[in-house]
Amino acid sequence: MRKTRRAFAWIVLMFLVAVLAAVPALALSRDEAARLFAEGNDLYTAGKYEEAAGRYQQMVDQGFRSEAVHFNRGNALFKLNRLGPAILEYERAARLAPLDEDVQANLQYARSMTADKPSEGGARTTAFFMERLLELTSADQDAAFFTGVYLALGALAGLRILARGVRWRRVAIAGMIVLSLPLAVSGASLAIKMYRAATLRQAVVLRARVDVLSGPGEDNTTLFTVHEGLRLEVRDRQGSWSRVSLDNGLSGWVPAETLGTI
Repeated sequence: MRKTRRAFAWIVLMFLVAVLAAVPALALSRDEAARLFAEGNDLYTAGKYEEAAGRYQQMVDQGFRSEAVHFNRGNALFKLNRLGPAILEYERAARLAPLDEDVQANLQYARSMTADKPSEGGARTTAFFMERLLELTSADQDAAFFTGVYLALGALAGLRILARGVRWRRVAIAGMIVLSLPLAVSGASLAIKMYRAATLRQAVVLRARVDVLSGPGEDNTTLFTVHEGLRLEVRDRQGSWSRVSLDNGLSGWVPAETLGTI
């Protein structure tokens, strides 16, 4: 009896931890979010793109994360000919929904209008294909899948402990073996994305033209120039200056205010 109670308590505790981890804390109520989103859509339909972008931004400022909000705001900004900010919103939407065809189509179209074209992936190496696999899902999707598999494994573990018949124990063990691979894959993908989110910052150039300097200050030499909409990696920051790098390895310093962090 004691063993059964201990197993049951362990399963309940694991379930509560997983549920708490899976429920996001939203500062914005669902009703308020729905109201702002509907207002933004109505304003966009009426051609009032500035006001529509403002409604969507209100949702973002109040902690509501959604690919639809970023996507719609990107569309409104694109209508206002603000290419850099529009691409930034599309990039944010793509982070949340990497497989959304509309998001990818608008992002690629907007990128095609930039003065600086992003470099291609290069040789089809193992690392290249690994990057493509990681882009198939977002961190939120990995977390949801990992949580679901984790709960299923917990249930099977409980079944193995509580089952009296040998048959059910074998079924539980077989299920645990089958689920161990997707658990490991989703966990590894989530860990990689969380690590990158903590260590790797990407940004989009928001101004029409930005000179990249050799150091953090206006008195430094101009190394090259980037243009609105280009995606960069932010490597460091000193005061109001950010050190950025391109896919081709070129790097330098730009004013932080000229960038929008993805």
